[in-house]
Amino acid sequence: MLDAAAALFCTVGYAATSTRAVADRAGVRQASIYHHFASKDAILLDLLLGSVRPSLELADRLATTDDAPAAARLWALAHADVLLLTTSPVNVGALYLLPEVDGEQFAEFHALRDRLRTRYDDLAAQVLAALAAAGEAPATDDVVAVEAAGPLVLGLVESVILRRRAGERLDDDAVARSVADGVLRLLGGDATTVEAARTASADLASAATGATARASGVREVTERVPVTMSGRAPLPASDRAPLAAPGRAPVSAPDDGRGAPSVDVAPA
Repeated sequence: MLDAAAALFCTVGYAATSTRAVADRAGVRQASIYHHFASKDAILLDLLLGSVRPSLELADRLATTDDAPAAARLWALAHADVLLLTTSPVNVGALYLLPEVDGEQFAEFHALRDRLRTRYDDLAAQVLAALAAAGEAPATDDVVAVEAAGPLVLGLVESVILRRRAGERLDDDAVARSVADGVLRLLGGDATTVEAARTASADLASAATGATARASGVREVTERVPVTMSGRAPLPASDRAPLAAPGRAPVSAPDDGRGAPSVDVAPA
């Protein structure tokens, strides 16, 4: 149902999409929508939360992993976040721009989003401090200001949203690696810093670049199986509309968003 709603919200538009249309697209009865969601706003909120929560949970775990260098932790977060943005079936980030999202009913989403920004700010500041302490920071005129570091890093990570929106076909793994490398380069890290961060980040995850739907669990990278936007179990046959076609049509319009991959960090 969330897959269907996301596709319709991003193509037809949120205001123009009814719960009946979502049910028809998902191949279920309209009553089944209301069994899971109280309203259309509740569907949108679930999509928005799922576009942020996996990255925030990873960022929270990385914040408590004190034995790993800040550069490795930032690399791991950026890498996982890019995968989240590039492997989703529908780019939910386009929904961030909806005027309806400014409403109080979406306050939980905004709170999670602000926490993720703060995690990026903190890690970027730690990387800058570590580079300066090691004497690896660039010349003064080239140093990124601490207050600008987090927003610049997050902006680079989320640049893949616009690339998808423009119709660019991305190699998920290659793009995730190049953006994570670029984040450290942006902060003044050299090739040695980047390589060391890549190596150290591999030790942070017990299920690196796994695929999960929302925060429902972590699959190992070797599985690489398709997942739904919601991660919920399929509806029982009694809930399905008998003549509906449940397949998903291609999505071509606003293509900005987050989906599901995550990284699980081994306990310290």
